[in-house]
Amino acid sequence: MPGKILGIDINSDSVTAVQVEGGLRGYHITWCSRVMIEETGGLDAAVKALSEQADLKADTCISSIPGEHVSYRNLQMPFRDTKKIRQTIAFTIETTVPFPIEDLIVDFTVIDQSNQSEILAASVRRGYISEYLTHLQGHGIDPDVVDIKGVPLVLWLLRQAGIPDDGLCLEIDPKKSTMVLYLKRRICLIRIFPFSDGLVAQAISSGQTGNHAETQQAEQIESCFSLFCTNVQNTLHAFGCQNNRSVRPEKVFITGSGSLYPKAESILEALLDIPVERINLIRDTGVHMDEDIARLWNPAIMDSALALALRADKKGLGFNFRKDEFEIRKRHFRLMKGIQKAAVFLIIILSLLTGDLGVDYYLLKKRYTMLDKQITEIFRQTLPDVKRIVDPVQQMMAKINEIKKSAISLPGIGEDRRVLELLRDISIRSPGSLDVRVTSMVVDPEVVKIKGETDTFNTVDIIKKGLEPSEYFSAVTISSANLDRSGKRVQFEINLQRAR
Repeated sequence: MPGKILGIDINSDSVTAVQVEGGLRGYHITWCSRVMIEETGGLDAAVKALSEQADLKADTCISSIPGEHVSYRNLQMPFRDTKKIRQTIAFTIETTVPFPIEDLIVDFTVIDQSNQSEILAASVRRGYISEYLTHLQGHGIDPDVVDIKGVPLVLWLLRQAGIPDDGLCLEIDPKKSTMVLYLKRRICLIRIFPFSDGLVAQAISSGQTGNHAETQQAEQIESCFSLFCTNVQNTLHAFGCQNNRSVRPEKVFITGSGSLYPKAESILEALLDIPVERINLIRDTGVHMDEDIARLWNPAIMDSALALALRADKKGLGFNFRKDEFEIRKRHFRLMKGIQKAAVFLIIILSLLTGDLGVDYYLLKKRYTMLDKQITEIFRQTLPDVKRIVDPVQQMMAKINEIKKSAISLPGIGEDRRVLELLRDISIRSPGSLDVRVTSMVVDPEVVKIKGETDTFNTVDIIKKGLEPSEYFSAVTISSANLDRSGKRVQFEINLQRAR
């Protein structure tokens, strides 16, 4: 999901926040922090401390609630349609919960669908969600999704290649630990167990020196792990018996501050008799972070909040208790925000188009002015007697028409016999290869007289014979043909009688 995303993981003893930005190169962690609830004086004070460390405004916010505030039920529904399941699930669990159903928010995830649907239903009291959101919204945080702690981490695991189809995720925290079982790559069981009541956290913070007191403490911690594993095994066995199936996870994935205990991995592997692997989202996802963030980063503590940020606001994945009166009302505002962004973009486009049209108009106007000056100059050269120039093109056209009417038509001949036509006919019928120079031509209504000089008398005869077939002349005669004074050129005069 592009933009800025905030993941807030709330546990029984701490609040952890991770902020990421999505882009073309993937996700980039811009900020992370963890605040202990007891040290700051409660959840509200812890959220306030986070908000004072950084600007927590984001395009999308995903948060989680501790699993001990949620009630879980595995149910069989007689139909497969998700819409029908959503409409009837509240009535189905009504007799199995200790609160009135109208006081609960219910959500579910599908485990399996064949002829009917096997689902995992989760319900939480409305009063708790109201109080939870009040703490966050009071400091400018309004989550789009409220999920259950541990679930987004498992959903992230299920998107990875090489993950076994059946597995167990243990998020081990100092006071409460979350177990999430998935079978056939579907979450089917969530349980919360007490753990060491802070004993592991004390051992991790004090370090190992090997004295007698710490040896005794290590034995107590191993006892806590042993009790925890017994609870896990008994729960898996009971779930298998209830559903008439064999439950054997192929691998156990661990995270949480309790998993930082140095021997946690080996102890769990020995007690559960299942391979154990530590979760590290940064290593497996390639999410980027700067060096100052990397110095603060601890996968066991930060991965749950990062998994929330990477979960994104996708329907059908995990749980979401922002429903009914708590349903987020940002769709309208997001639509308006999108419209505003589109309007800004449109204004920019229109501004660019207007600027482009303005430049084109300026260039065209400049070119028009230049052409207008050229036309005016040509008009002045052609008609120097005209002093007042208003529209040179129209004035030129009027002058041409006037010349056509007065000078082209010949009196007494009719407008079908024009001078230009006569000249054209004479030109066509006089071969261009002849050595002829016309010195004068007189055109009147009766006759056309042509005077000129040429190289030989024969050329004069050729001109006469060429003009005789013309329909414009009734007779062609050579009036005179004499050598000039040099004796090298022949001066001639030809009369062309006009045809009527």
